Amino acid sequence: MAAQPIDDHQLYTDDTTGSTPVPAGLRIPPVERQAPIHPDPVAGPGRPPVMWLLGAHGGAGVSTLARVWAPAADALGGWPAADRYRSVIVVARTHRTGLAAAHDLLLQAAAGLVGGCTVIGLALVPDAPGKLPKTLRRSADVVASAAPVVWHLPWVPDLRVHTADDLAPWSPAEPDPTPPGRLRAQVTSAASPHPGLVAAGHAAFDAARTAAATR
Repeated sequence: MAAQPIDDHQLYTDDTTGSTPVPAGLRIPPVERQAPIHPDPVAGPGRPPVMWLLGAHGGAGVSTLARVWAPAADALGGWPAADRYRSVIVVARTHRTGLAAAHDLLLQAAAGLVGGCTVIGLALVPDAPGKLPKTLRRSADVVASAAPVVWHLPWVPDLRVHTADDLAPWSPAEPDPTPPGRLRAQVTSAASPHPGLVAAGHAAFDAARTAAATR
């Protein structure tokens, strides 16, 4: 699933090789830029995840989010069509490769080529601290327009020095961590999840719960 650069209004060419009908006039990425549909359940034994994190490309940040967000799990690069819950969050970095790959998956979902899964949102993970350059902001806006909702996740510097197993998880079933205030720099991600990740986790979980209730 190789990403291609996107222009502000690029929607790619029609794919007519598949057997699934798609809406007339909808532009979708070619098959080689689509994520596969898992024929078997991805979830292991135990309580199934309520929401799935589908990385649009390698290094998107799925492993970190799957650890921090207890109700979520890694979709392993494909659409979890055979699982009990099929709410999917596309995850991508904010560099051009990541945005292009996310756009591919969102257009694939818009065409209904995801085995009955539902994209509930797009999680954009910063690829560097600070504001995006103007050209990337413009591309991010185009990609965001293809998603039902977008969560712009914060840049968390200390995530770079922790493994996924080190990170403190967040669960909607437990009280939120106490806001750190001015002491945030002294609270590591191994002790408490970043408030921005907690806020986005709440919103994502609510969206997944709503999607599950309407099935």
